[in-house]
Amino acid sequence: MEVLFNEQDIVDSVCIYIALKERIEPEQVEVDLELHPSRGITASTLALGHIARLHEQDIIGAVAVYLQDYHQFVENHLQVNLAFSEKNGLTASIQVFSN
Repeated sequence: MEVLFNEQDIVDSVCIYIALKERIEPEQVEVDLELHPSRGITASTLALGHIARLHEQDIIGAVAVYLQDYHQFVENHLQVNLAFSEKNGLTASIQVFSN
């Protein structure tokens, strides 16, 4: 099975990921996704006055945590691929593997 995320889904995943780490509500997290030629896809977050920067692997982890915590997917059965296109912006394609 394949699950597709648009940019807003990725932002929501990062908000939830940071909120879980900081023990706050996801609504208290601001996220700015960026594409860097040398660093790939990154995210800057602001929560409770603290700025954090996430690298591509962190964002992939955030998507997996979101799918596990909110939709009961098994994190080890997910393969998350981030991509960017002019037409669709940042997207994620998630392959879900069964046992």
